[in-house]
Amino acid sequence: MSAMYSDRALVIGAGFAGLLAARVLSESYGDVVLVERDQIPADAGHRSGVPQAHHPHALLARGAEVLEGLFSGLGAELRAAGAVQADLGSDFASRAPAGWAPRDPIGLSVLSTTRVTIERIIRRRVLKLPNVSLVDGVTVDGLLHDRGTVTGVHGRRSGEPFTDYADLVVDASGRTSKLVSWLAEFGVHCPAPMIVNGHLAYTSRLYHVNHDLRLGWKTAYEITHAPTTRRGGAVSSVDGDLWFVTLFGAGGDIAPTDDDGFLAYATTLECQDIAEIIKTATPASPIHRATNLRSRWNRFHKVPNWPRGLLALGDSVVSLNPVYGHGMTLAALNCAELRTLLQEHDLAKEPLVFQRAIARTARIPWMSATTTDLGWSQKKPPRGTRLMQWYARRLFEVIPGNPQVYRAFLRVSQMVDHPVALLRPAVLWTVLTGSRPRARQR
Repeated sequence: MSAMYSDRALVIGAGFAGLLAARVLSESYGDVVLVERDQIPADAGHRSGVPQAHHPHALLARGAEVLEGLFSGLGAELRAAGAVQADLGSDFASRAPAGWAPRDPIGLSVLSTTRVTIERIIRRRVLKLPNVSLVDGVTVDGLLHDRGTVTGVHGRRSGEPFTDYADLVVDASGRTSKLVSWLAEFGVHCPAPMIVNGHLAYTSRLYHVNHDLRLGWKTAYEITHAPTTRRGGAVSSVDGDLWFVTLFGAGGDIAPTDDDGFLAYATTLECQDIAEIIKTATPASPIHRATNLRSRWNRFHKVPNWPRGLLALGDSVVSLNPVYGHGMTLAALNCAELRTLLQEHDLAKEPLVFQRAIARTARIPWMSATTTDLGWSQKKPPRGTRLMQWYARRLFEVIPGNPQVYRAFLRVSQMVDHPVALLRPAVLWTVLTGSRPRARQR
C-alpha cells in the first residue's frame, strides 16, 4: 500500500470507471467520496445514466487480468453470478467477410456477462471499503477552484445547493462529461477533441435461452467491414440463462426496433443462428438502439496550465466506438496506471504525469477503433491509415483456414499482445501471400 498523501479524494461518477478509481484511491487517501447523479440502491439494475448497459459489454482478456489484480477472486464471483467463461477459439463462432474463422482452442478465455451484473458486483466490493462512501442524486454543475488548484465541486442535490471539498477531484463521469466547459469557466482551455464518427449503429435485445436449440458455441458474431459489409450481428450467452442479441449496421444501415423488422434484418446475415434465436427464444427485454457511435479523445495531456488537484480518466478522456469493446478495459488500464503512479507521485500536485501516462495507453486502442471506422468515411484518409486498412483487409481474408493468424489476431484484439505481433514473419508472410510459410522461409 502506498503512503497517505492527503485526507480526501472525490470521484465524479459512480459507474465502472469511477468505482475502479475509488478502489485505487482508497489505498492512498483517508476518505474517498463517490458523487453520482443517479439514485443507486444497493442492487441497482439499469439506470438512466448508463443507457449503454442495454447493449453488450466486452471485458477483454487484458481488462479481466487487471480487474483480478484490483479485486481478488472477482472472476470466481462473476462466474457464481452466471458469467459464462468461453475460450476465444473453440467457444466462439466468428465470421469475417471471407468466411468462418477456425474453431481451435487457443487457451485464452473471456467472461461474458452484462454491464449491470459486473457493475453491481464491483459496486458492492468498493462500498464495503471502510474509507469509501457514496453520495447519490447529485448533479455536479462545476468545479471549485483557487489560484490554479481545484478544491472541490458544486451542484445540486434534491433541489438544494450541494458543495463538497477535496484534496483531489477525479472526473469519471463518462461520455457526457462537462469537464471541458467547467475548465473554460476559470480560464483553462483545452484543444479541440479528436472525433471520428464510425457511422455505426447497434440494436440489442435480451432473450431467455431456448435449451431446445443446440448451437455448439457460447458466442457467435459476424462483423461489418468497410466498405462493402454493412450488416453484422452477435449473440452471446450471459448471466447464466440469457442470450444477448445485437444487430450491427454501418454505412447507413440500421436494424429496426420492431419485432418483425428486427427478425427480418437478422435473416440477411450469414450467421443464421442469430435469426433462429430471435424466432424461437422468448424476449427478456425491449429492443434498444444506439446510434452515432463515434470515438472522441479529449487531449487533456496537452493542456499546459492543467489545474492541480484534478484528474480525468475513462470515457471522460477517451471514449471509443463501443462496437469494438475497448471501453471497460481501457478504464481498467487507466486505474492500473493510477495505482502505479500514486506510489511514486503526489498526483494532486503533478496531475499531468497521470494525464500523459493514460494518453500513451490510449494510442493503440484509439488507432485500432478509428482506423476501422475511417473506412466508412467519404473523405480520403491519410496514407498511413490507408496502409493499415489494406493490411487489415488482407488479414481478414486469410483468417479462415489459418489458425496461426487467427490466434495472433485474437491476442492483439484482446490487448494481450502488442499489434506488432501481427507483423511477425510467419503472420506477415501469410497475410501478404495468402499461403503458409515453409519452415526455411519462416
